[in-house]
Amino acid sequence: MNIRFSSAASPLFYFFFQKTRLCFFAVLLSLTSVNAVANNFQIEEEKFRQLGNLVNTVMYMWNSSSGMSNDEIITLVEKSGIQQDSSEIGKVIKTVLYHLDSSLSTPDSKLPLNLVEEASPADWAYLKNINVSRYFALKAVFIMYKTANAHLETSERLEYSIPLLYSLKQEALKTTNHHAVAIASIWLAMEYSEINQMKAVVEIEYALPFLKHFDKEYNLETALNKRMAHSWLADAYTNLNVYSRAVAHQRFVIEDSHEHDIATSYVYVGIINSLNHLQRFDDAFTLVEEAEQVSNENRSVQQTLFSLWLKVSVYLHRDKQGDREKIAALTENLSHFEGTTLPTNINLVPVLSVLKATYLALEGSDANFEEAMNLLTSDFDSQAKRSSYSRSILLNKHTLLRDLFTLRGHFKKALYHQHQYDFLKSQPNRAYIHLDELSIDSPLQRDITINKLQEMARLKDKQTLKLKAERFQALTFALAALMSTFLLFWFWREQRSRAQASEIDELTGALFRRAMFKEIAKPMSNKIASCLVLIDLDHFKQVNDRYGHVVGDEVLTKFGQVVRQRIRKTDKFCRYGGEEFLLYLHDTTEENANALLEDIKKSLESNKNWSATESTFSASFSAGVIQVKGERNINKIIKACDNLLYRAKSTGRGKIETMSFPAYLNENI
Repeated sequence: MNIRFSSAASPLFYFFFQKTRLCFFAVLLSLTSVNAVANNFQIEEEKFRQLGNLVNTVMYMWNSSSGMSNDEIITLVEKSGIQQDSSEIGKVIKTVLYHLDSSLSTPDSKLPLNLVEEASPADWAYLKNINVSRYFALKAVFIMYKTANAHLETSERLEYSIPLLYSLKQEALKTTNHHAVAIASIWLAMEYSEINQMKAVVEIEYALPFLKHFDKEYNLETALNKRMAHSWLADAYTNLNVYSRAVAHQRFVIEDSHEHDIATSYVYVGIINSLNHLQRFDDAFTLVEEAEQVSNENRSVQQTLFSLWLKVSVYLHRDKQGDREKIAALTENLSHFEGTTLPTNINLVPVLSVLKATYLALEGSDANFEEAMNLLTSDFDSQAKRSSYSRSILLNKHTLLRDLFTLRGHFKKALYHQHQYDFLKSQPNRAYIHLDELSIDSPLQRDITINKLQEMARLKDKQTLKLKAERFQALTFALAALMSTFLLFWFWREQRSRAQASEIDELTGALFRRAMFKEIAKPMSNKIASCLVLIDLDHFKQVNDRYGHVVGDEVLTKFGQVVRQRIRKTDKFCRYGGEEFLLYLHDTTEENANALLEDIKKSLESNKNWSATESTFSASFSAGVIQVKGERNINKIIKACDNLLYRAKSTGRGKIETMSFPAYLNENI
């Protein structure tokens, strides 16, 4: 007896051992595939990071006095291999660089790029899946430079760039990624600053908490960072004459610059200007001393020149007894600064020319002073003409010219420039008045949008947790199956065999396609009028995208329940595809079929509450109905149903199109 048991058990045990081993290798292969996908994603992320940094380098460093030469930029571009790169990332980066080149290049400096066609929406979508923050930063750069190249006039550019950047912000909001939204918002603020300072302030204040500090490893998505946002807010509040608020943001800029060891005398200009307007001259002189110390530590002639200008500006605003003598002494000998040029992003004021004109206002002849003022005016006008953001330059122009004419005693001309300053300040939108209404983005509307997104995020997290729990249970079951005895393995095999042998879709209770065809083959050959119906749930993909697949499954389950409650035992119900269903109605005319489907549709649409979401919505479907009598070619009949279904969907969805098969054939001969 023991021998017989042993001889019977050994083959069985060997069988189970082999199956267990196969299952183990299947799991191992799956894990290997997952690891390969993860490695590929990391490779694509790193490639996107490096090419994103290249875009940022070209944008900010190309042909700037403190940046990189044309030859150095060309070497970087050629080394990247971007011209030969036909991948999704390569096509997008090449498109962006092409528009940067069109805007920033000169006759003597051009990138070695040849763009055959621009990147497609699918290429952009691929980048969005890799890194959402970097995608929005790159898309904003693309919008800015493409519109700038197409529309040279500022007003024309803003008419296109503002709506596009506003739409980009709405796209970012749908991701619920705070940093991505902040990036889109601050790029939008940059354009708003030309037409509406308050809108720019709202966008920057909104973005500020979610912006990051500059990171040279990720310099494209951190180029517009916290320090820059504080600097822009300071400029905006200065333009709005809210100098106390400007000082607070300017202090952050200074402290952050010191913290990251990049402090220069240039960062002091905003706060000293604000303190001058607040008549806090002692505080201003304290910060001038800090700026001078920083200039000495950096051993920079440019920064020393700038620090000198900062000190002179405080004396000019204070203008108490003895200050004019101090100004004359400071500006008398500037020969050692000849040829000194400031960085292009700093030199909104031609500092050396201003200092020379300041001295001539006190000590020079009328002819020399007039010549200096004409040269200064020309410098300002030339800068304003070249700049996309000319308003700040022109405001600086009239402020300085007013102060210099006042210092000279030419009060009529000083008053003229004060009037010009006031006019420009009070009429910032005259050229762009129609642009200010391009989009309505009130704080209340924004908060409502964010609250909705937060609620959607909570529901999404809830669904994700549920899915994770289900996956964890499946993983636990798989591991238990691998480690169980051969009896448990046998039980598992039996259960799996039953599941494979089943002909019913567990979610909807509908037959699978093969089972359906087997069930209706014989009845359809009889000379009895029956109907075949092809049904498609309307906008089902939007339900999955908006509410999640858990809600989508609930809609499918409800639909299956409603159909099975209303059909007879002689009728057959099949899940034909993802959200497509096939219905065979035995001994039924097309009129009766239409009435039944309308009843099913009405019942489905009446259900608006779903257990997996707090949102309310109703589901509907479109259908194509073919009445048959003895026809046997089921594929042709289903094709006819599909054409009628397409007709129903193309007329607005939620429709039912019916026709007899002979009538359909006559119509489509």
